Amino acid sequence: MLSEYACLILTLPCITGHGLTCSLRTRVATTMSRQHISLKDITIGTKRWTAKVIMEAKGMPRSSQRSPVKYQRMILRDSAGTKVQATIFESDIDKFSDVLTLYKTYYISNVVVKTILSQYRIAKNDYQWHINSKTVVEEVTEEYSSISVPPYNFVSFSEFSKYINSDVYVDVIGVVIHAYPPREIPTVNGPQKIQELLLVDQQLIPKILTMWDQFIENECAAIVKNIKSKPIIAAYRIRIVSFNGGSMSTKGSSTFVINPDIPEAARLKSWCVDNKAEFEQLTLKKSYVGSSSSAIKPPASHEIIEVKDIQSLEEKQTTFWLQAKISIPHSNKKYWYIACNKCYRRTNIDYKQTFDCVHCAEKQATAMPRCLLKVQLSDKTGALIATLFGENAEKFICCSAETLMQNSTEWYIYLLSIFLFFSKYMRNLRKFGQIKII
Repeated sequence: MLSEYACLILTLPCITGHGLTCSLRTRVATTMSRQHISLKDITIGTKRWTAKVIMEAKGMPRSSQRSPVKYQRMILRDSAGTKVQATIFESDIDKFSDVLTLYKTYYISNVVVKTILSQYRIAKNDYQWHINSKTVVEEVTEEYSSISVPPYNFVSFSEFSKYINSDVYVDVIGVVIHAYPPREIPTVNGPQKIQELLLVDQQLIPKILTMWDQFIENECAAIVKNIKSKPIIAAYRIRIVSFNGGSMSTKGSSTFVINPDIPEAARLKSWCVDNKAEFEQLTLKKSYVGSSSSAIKPPASHEIIEVKDIQSLEEKQTTFWLQAKISIPHSNKKYWYIACNKCYRRTNIDYKQTFDCVHCAEKQATAMPRCLLKVQLSDKTGALIATLFGENAEKFICCSAETLMQNSTEWYIYLLSIFLFFSKYMRNLRKFGQIKII
């Protein structure tokens, strides 16, 4: 006969920092309601508490960028809507893999409560939890759960233009209809690996989702494994970027659920059955390919700053709008350089010669010209120098780097400078002293 709850103690090998063996304690589903406190009342100094929470989001295990430490992050929520970020480390991850499940409700106690820096915070809570082998987890039956699956505010693909290059992260849901092979792309931090997925929503709008870094090995690998079944994915805390007129990109705090057990996914799955014939055509037509600027709306007047105000911007604000006149100063000596066609680093190799790049380790790199253009942006309050690279510079002056290489004479650049002397909104300017658009 069960009393308030049945207790199950599992003794598992777990070596602590002191070389002692400890045990993981969990409990089977309770048959009665228990006393618990709200998440907002739990701080570092709170003693002997129990919380009743639902697992709202659960990321896959991954390693820290600065150390080999393995961790798994999740978001827990109580009935009042208060959320807390919880993390499990190293060997404890496997111990809780089958204990803590998405969308289930639990009584949890005996966790380590710590403060969390704002840059690592993904829930509106000044504290975070560290769940370890001493944490007690007790699943709550449906009868006593009283916490429903949280309502999600998924953003429609047609609304992406509102969020392009903003600091607002969004939640989206869609059908994965195609997976492109992983590839390396050049970035300001050197070559990085990405993998792109093609998603559609119920409006049959195709959009690209770019997976970066460890998302490729974890979440993306699981999605690709099920690609033939056209899986539904719910993606949380995704950034919308201007690429292809509005596409999705992962951040370190992004989480994914494949075929989530929520009403939105059920409706999408039913719709998917009737529209599979359209998916192949969308993939072949590549209708998601568009201008990176076509979806950018002109800024409101209050969003535009003046040159004199750039230095006073908050450190965290790295993008801004500026309305200025553009001219090419005579200080430009060269408007292109020879670079590796993979990582775009400068090289002394002759044009179109193949070589082994020491920067990106490409064995068959080709030396190609890349456009580099310094321009002056000026308004009534001052002026600054901006540097344009690659395709951005070529589009701006309407000619290729090869044309510049063959025609780098003063008269040619003089004609360009006349053409460029006009007012234009400059977007995505990065604040590094000198402004570089990359």
